[in-house]
Amino acid sequence: MTRFILALLIAVPLFAACSKKEQPVPTSDSAKMSAGPVKEGHGKGILKSIDTSGNTLLLDLGDVPGIMEPMTMSYVADPPELLSVAKAGDSVNVTIQDRGQGDYVVTAIAPIGK
Repeated sequence: MTRFILALLIAVPLFAACSKKEQPVPTSDSAKMSAGPVKEGHGKGILKSIDTSGNTLLLDLGDVPGIMEPMTMSYVADPPELLSVAKAGDSVNVTIQDRGQGDYVVTAIAPIGK
């Protein structure tokens, strides 16, 4: 009888451990962001200011279909060379990428009529 109880004490925890389902490994937010598709759209607006230290352009844009409604907002310039393409006050055509999680980036800018 003692052997039976001893065997039972060993077998039950082993059986319980073997029957547990494997838990999924959580992914980081950056992995989720990079897995999603990048959306891209084109718009027109006014270049309000250029911040070379922050690598950003303050743009007052009209509707960018599929990306956002009209608004004034700072956008990171990628590549940074875009900071020298136009000057504050210029009307511009832009390409905006929505890279997810509120990450909007200007990937192209050109003054209108110049």
